[in-house]
Amino acid sequence: MKKCGMTIKEIRHFIDLCMQGDVTLNARYDLLDQEEASVVKQIDVLQKQLDFLHYKMWYFKTAIDAGTEDIHMVPSIDGKRVTPKIHEQYQEALKNCHDINELIRI
Repeated sequence: MKKCGMTIKEIRHFIDLCMQGDVTLNARYDLLDQEEASVVKQIDVLQKQLDFLHYKMWYFKTAIDAGTEDIHMVPSIDGKRVTPKIHEQYQEALKNCHDINELIRI
């Protein structure tokens, strides 16, 4: 149960339910069902963090390859640099690649 990320208190509660026998089968299943939902939520958060890291790695890899960060900027009318829709550029590059490592590894 520790491998599932359950706290000591949750594990103790689960063991207490086990000690009560078959009358707690549903309660034990429900506890595991809740734990699954918690793990799925954690995976979603971690996946979003990983996706953001990959995006930033792509940004810097393409800048390194070009020798400048200016490739991600476009001049505005007043001469200042403006960031274009680079997220869309990344999504397009991501869609066309077969391996994320192609986009993010130097």
